[in-house]
Amino acid sequence: MFKQYILIALSLLSFSMNAESSVMIALKQKNADVIFNALQDVSDPKSPKYGHYWTQDQIDIIVSPDKGDVLSLMDYLESDGISCEMMSGALKCSDMPDMKNLEFFTNIVEFVEEPLHIFKCHRHLGDSNGFVGREVINKLYNIKNESLKTRPSVCSVEYQSAGDFSQADLIMQENLNGEPNNTIAPNHIINVQSTYPFIEGQLDVQMMAQTAMDSDVWYWVDNSWLYSFAVNFQSAKQVPDVLSMSWGWSEADQCSITVCNNVTSAEYVKRVNLEYAKMGLRGISITVASGDAGAPGRTNEECMTGNVHPVFPGSSPYVTSVSATYLVSSGQPQTWHTPLCVENDCVAGTQELPTNYNSTGWTTGGGFGIYSETQPKWQADAVNHYLKSGVPLPKSFNANGRGYPDVSALGHNCPVVSGGSLIPVDGTSCSSPLFAGILAILNDHQVTNNKPKLGFVNPVLYQMEQDNPKIFKDITQGNNYCTEAQCCSNTNYGYVATKGWDPVTGLGTPNVGLMKEWLDKNT
Repeated sequence: MFKQYILIALSLLSFSMNAESSVMIALKQKNADVIFNALQDVSDPKSPKYGHYWTQDQIDIIVSPDKGDVLSLMDYLESDGISCEMMSGALKCSDMPDMKNLEFFTNIVEFVEEPLHIFKCHRHLGDSNGFVGREVINKLYNIKNESLKTRPSVCSVEYQSAGDFSQADLIMQENLNGEPNNTIAPNHIINVQSTYPFIEGQLDVQMMAQTAMDSDVWYWVDNSWLYSFAVNFQSAKQVPDVLSMSWGWSEADQCSITVCNNVTSAEYVKRVNLEYAKMGLRGISITVASGDAGAPGRTNEECMTGNVHPVFPGSSPYVTSVSATYLVSSGQPQTWHTPLCVENDCVAGTQELPTNYNSTGWTTGGGFGIYSETQPKWQADAVNHYLKSGVPLPKSFNANGRGYPDVSALGHNCPVVSGGSLIPVDGTSCSSPLFAGILAILNDHQVTNNKPKLGFVNPVLYQMEQDNPKIFKDITQGNNYCTEAQCCSNTNYGYVATKGWDPVTGLGTPNVGLMKEWLDKNT
């Protein structure tokens, strides 16, 4: 069992405001129910409106507050020396307004988010007992080793002014996997302010490129947190089709990781969920890491406070939450073909288990959201089957909330080139971009066959599993009541895997070939 990790600390509390470091004033939105209902229609493969996505302008017309009220607010801020730009559902301003004076605009202002750079990210190093290179992933998940026809777009999203990635390292990793060189276009590198390669970013872009060969990879950094990114994304003229986010924090404690003036964490989560629903309505897919500290979460590493702590945005009903597995070595000799596996040690096997402190030194996350509006319709049958299965459950959790993760993918010994050296890196931060790459492959399949891109894909995933359980490899062993520091004493701190969906590995790991067959018949 390894103990190594990299601690990345972002601690930049004092900085001058500029175009990239700005304050976001969230404007109150109308008709949220219209957005949620429309998202259900365009995402349900049984609906006649499936795949009939909206434009951002259509969304804004439905939800935007009165324009006269917005202009009055902007005039007031301008008189106070604060210049603002009108965004999608928000004002992006050059400085922090006086919150007391904003009380005159409670009819239009919901909250104010400003940058707070205090995030600490533990990035685990693997143990080198078998890389999971492209050859491993393709065989395990039934992915054809072929170029994509339509260059589907897939994007790594980083937060709190995270660092850069290295094009040279990306090329080296592609060469090791026997892939054609595919660098990221300059206009698809968004808001990067640092030239220092960031291991999280390196992991994300390299796993996307390794999984979805010849895809159009993006790299997007936001200086603040979840809401601000959503606004910037929706206000951009050109956007990618699939996003992967490997960041998260306790759902109940969001306002300690960002400054969400005058609202609670519950209110902040609710608004971010609305923004994710808008993005899904546009046909955007979002994958999110389910967390690396088990069901207790990073706010309860020592099993001291409370029991389970869902992690947001992994617990959002409007994202595809991805858990992590490791591949158990079969010990059988294997003939490899790519330089990565010929020159190094790649793992051969077919059995996957959830990452756990006892086996990998950290634990994949999962559980039930606490601020979800209701349990999503698309997962109700699967979640209720789990709750009624007789497995031990924590004494205190929200059984009516959104259950996560939705799916799993490899997250142990992921091959990353950093500074010209190949290292094994761990985390659901590997699993999320890997599954995002799979969605890019499926988007390519859909577009090639004149069918709609997947967009908010969860209703499709759960329908796939219901129609053909072989589409996902069900993982029935393991638990997530450990953290990155230890294992908690009992199941009050987490959940156990079992047959069918569970809050450890979700539906399981994908069979891409069978997913394509299902899409051909049902979309």
